[in-house]
Amino acid sequence: MKKVYIISLGIGNSDYIHRKALDTIKECDCLIGAKRMIKDFQNLNKQIYENSNAEKICNYIIQDKHKTYGILVSGDCGFYSLSKKITRTLGVHKDILLENITGISSLQYFSSKLNIAWDSIKYVSAHGRSVNIISNVIFNKKTFILTSDDFGPDKICEILTSKGLGSLRVSVGENLSYENERIVEDEASIIADMKFSSLASMIVHNDDFISLDEGYSSIKDEEFIRGKAPMTKREVRSISIGKLKLREDYTVYDIGAGTGSLSIEAALKLHKGTLYAIEKDEESAALIERNIERFKTRNIEVIKGIAPEAIRGLPNPDACFIGGSSGNMDEILNDVLTKNPCANIVINTITLQSLNEAVKCMEKYKLDDVEIISVSVAKSKKTGNYDLMTGQNPIYIISGKGNGALL
Repeated sequence: MKKVYIISLGIGNSDYIHRKALDTIKECDCLIGAKRMIKDFQNLNKQIYENSNAEKICNYIIQDKHKTYGILVSGDCGFYSLSKKITRTLGVHKDILLENITGISSLQYFSSKLNIAWDSIKYVSAHGRSVNIISNVIFNKKTFILTSDDFGPDKICEILTSKGLGSLRVSVGENLSYENERIVEDEASIIADMKFSSLASMIVHNDDFISLDEGYSSIKDEEFIRGKAPMTKREVRSISIGKLKLREDYTVYDIGAGTGSLSIEAALKLHKGTLYAIEKDEESAALIERNIERFKTRNIEVIKGIAPEAIRGLPNPDACFIGGSSGNMDEILNDVLTKNPCANIVINTITLQSLNEAVKCMEKYKLDDVEIISVSVAKSKKTGNYDLMTGQNPIYIISGKGNGALL
């Protein structure tokens, strides 16, 4: 039976390695980790395997003949470390016993230095993964970010500034726990022009965040800034967004976005995602921008142009709403389903001709779960002492899902 310890070395300075971790290291026959992790233990007369790749580490342990291994990781083993991948791979081997030794994470240390509680902080990592900074920041009062060489504090603050969030207060911790530790606090627009080492973490403070308790599930029509552009009405928005089957990390297209009412309401469900509002009319696009400011939904990117040309350089969509196609419905669906053959599609039309075109397109591209519904909404209107029902134009909502076949 082999014993494998995943040992957390804490924030960096050896003063923050606790006794249990040090005692466990002494028990191990072989120490494994990145050069920075194992350099302080070279004199212990242990077998050393210098590597930070989880797959290679697991293969080494499976094939090696030692009995006890210590995999040294920075911070805490349960906080964005190799532990998850290693446990997934080695955990299925009956002759290998795993144990995690906890440590102090950068989130804990940095929060304590700033004298703030970390139990309500949203945390994300930019290490070897993509992360939607804007969505995380606008939906949370405090967002902790583990930065990387390619995605450092300056780059992140540059993105925040470009989305109108340059006035947010940002705290950056560099070389935490070491003698050259540096903590900087300033507005994002200022930090965007600073440089930091690769060992940096940051917290973005947003007191004007979108609270998930505010109940934005159905916004009244009169709350939107209106113009000449047509607007998808409240009840139709609710049904259409439901048909899109959104998840919080989705990439969504709203083609023919108009005033942006559906874009706004859908974006409020994308706590980790992005919505692209495509609109050809300059005045309408400006109106969308104003509504974005009003509802703080800076996870919306306004794209001025006509689809399908306007969507060709965008990330692949998980869902697409078409409120206006400018006569290009077939081409739009072709492009969307080429990008993602499994995309959820919802189309709104008011004319029988557009309905017929939408149905033909659904049939042409063999979409699954196709559904057509007609929505007729009537609202009460006060006339003297009486309430009269005033009908709105019927709307056809056509929905379906790509069948997964490559076009």
